[in-house]
Amino acid sequence: MISSLLLPLLMQSATPYGSPIDPVLRPSEVRPEVPASSPSPQPKNPSDIRFDQCVDQAADDPANGLLAANKWQLEGGGYLARNCLGFAYAELEDWTKAIPEFVQAAEAAQAAGDERTANFWSQAGNAALAGGNNQNALKYFNAALEQDSLDGLLKGEVHLDMARVFVALDQYDEAMKQFALVHELVPQDPLGWLLSATLARRMGDLERAKSDIAAAAKLVITDPAIALEAGNIAYEAGDMVNAKSNWEQAIKFDPDSSSAKAATRYLVQLETSVEQ
Repeated sequence: MISSLLLPLLMQSATPYGSPIDPVLRPSEVRPEVPASSPSPQPKNPSDIRFDQCVDQAADDPANGLLAANKWQLEGGGYLARNCLGFAYAELEDWTKAIPEFVQAAEAAQAAGDERTANFWSQAGNAALAGGNNQNALKYFNAALEQDSLDGLLKGEVHLDMARVFVALDQYDEAMKQFALVHELVPQDPLGWLLSATLARRMGDLERAKSDIAAAAKLVITDPAIALEAGNIAYEAGDMVNAKSNWEQAIKFDPDSSSAKAATRYLVQLETSVEQ
C-alpha cells in the first residue's frame, strides 16, 4: 500500500463547478519522512557497525537514540554520529535541529569520499522540505544528484522528492519535468504515477491525469489512495458514475485508511449535491 504520509502533498481538488471535494492542502503543511541511511558498505568496520546500531536505535526509540548519538559524537564519532543525531531529531520532527546535523554530516562525508554522501544529502533535503525550507531542500537534493553515485531507484526517489519541492513552490511545470524523470527511472513506482496524476488534475490536464492514474492502478490494483484519486479525476471530468464507483472502491479496499475516510466524505457531499 502506498504510504499515507506523502499523499496529502498533491491530493485534493481545486474545487471547480461546485465540487464537493475538500480544498487543497498546501504542500508546506506536509511532514515527509526522512529516509534512513543506506546500509554501511562492506566490509564493515567498528564505526560502520556502531552507525547502523545508532540509526536502528534512533528509529525504534528516538529519545534514547538522541542520547546515544550525542554520546557517540562526544566520543569522536565524527560525521556518522552527526548523521545519526540528525536522524534522531528527524524522528522527533525537530527539523530545526535535524537539518544542520544532516548538512554537516553530508559535507564531512563528501570530504571523506564516503559513498553514503548522496544519501546524507537526500536526508538533508527531506528534512529541509519537512521544515518548510524549500529552496535549501532543492539545493540539498541537487547535491545528492551531483554525487553521481545513486542507482536508478534511489535517483528516481530523489527526483520524486524534487517534484514535491516544486509543488510546494507552486512551480508545477518544473514538478512535471521531475515526474517525467521519475517515470523514466522507476516506472514501477506507483506513488510517482499517483502524484503526477494528481498534479495533472490540478493543472487541468485531465487526459494526462487519466493516463497516469491508470498506470498507477496497473501497478497496485487495490490501493485506496489510487482509487480515491481515480474518483477525483472522474469527478473533475464530469463523470459522476465513475467518480462514485472509484470512491466506493477506495472504501472497500481499506475502510480504515485516510483515503477511505476522504472518499466517504466525498460520497456524502456528492449525494447531498444531487439531492439539492
